[in-house]
Amino acid sequence: MNWKTKLVLLFAKLQKPISVEDGVDIMALRKKSSNASKLGVKLFDKNVNIATTYDAIANGVPVRIYKNSEAKNQRVIVFYHGGGFVLYDVSSHDNCCRKLCKMNNSIVVSVDYRLAPECPFPAAHEDAFTALQWVRENAEQLGANASDMIVAGDSAGGNLAACMAHRCRKENIPLKGQVLVYPWIDGKLNNPSIKTNGEGYLLEKRTMFWFQQQYTPRPEDHCVPEVSPCYESDFTGLAPAFILTAAYDPLLDDGVNYFHQLQAAGIKATYKCYPELFHGFFNIPGIDPVAIQSYTDIQLFLAEL
Repeated sequence: MNWKTKLVLLFAKLQKPISVEDGVDIMALRKKSSNASKLGVKLFDKNVNIATTYDAIANGVPVRIYKNSEAKNQRVIVFYHGGGFVLYDVSSHDNCCRKLCKMNNSIVVSVDYRLAPECPFPAAHEDAFTALQWVRENAEQLGANASDMIVAGDSAGGNLAACMAHRCRKENIPLKGQVLVYPWIDGKLNNPSIKTNGEGYLLEKRTMFWFQQQYTPRPEDHCVPEVSPCYESDFTGLAPAFILTAAYDPLLDDGVNYFHQLQAAGIKATYKCYPELFHGFFNIPGIDPVAIQSYTDIQLFLAEL
């Protein structure tokens, strides 16, 4: 790891921006994690100027819309932010969406879904689909092509994107592709990487189990397909996928296993693991050229669809 990466991990060890303890104050944790995220972006990212950003309400769900052109029939990326279904919002992932918008000549609609524990499963899942439907219904006004839609997200947002890909397939909604950045896929939380990468790399095993308890307080929900897409029974006709993982991420195996599952089902799938990086690099790509490359890799993947 380079010095920037090590510095971020040292900061995480000392400040524990997303670490949890019994009786944790949710609002205080959100504020702490948000402040840490802003600092990370300030130090390790560059602002991307685009033509237009504005907030809207998508059938009751807040969204933020990014446009770099007023052209008609643009590709549209529906983006779901990470944060364990508990933390962050559209502002925490603003720079991510700006880059996706500009680099892919696409409209980006970032979804501010409801968070747990106030709103546990299926709230985030329902909001994710409600916003997606709104995009389709309002595609013409947005300047978007409803038949050229991508779902994307990181971590918990990657989970939502994967789940939306399955739901689109079931409901015959056209979807061009899915971009899953270190996605949370398996609610069992027992893959080997959770143990090997479960301490010292920002996102830790204990925090993951706590996130799970907030989002799915009922154990019987942990592995339903709408929470854990790896347990879907049918993958036929699923949209092409690009899965990105980090070498030092507890969710490494989630991404690898899901990639193999998609491949086995005959789905066009691309996979890349980014060495020397950890969970969260997508928000702070300035820590390593390899992290910056992830955006170019997404651009190349989407250009082929």
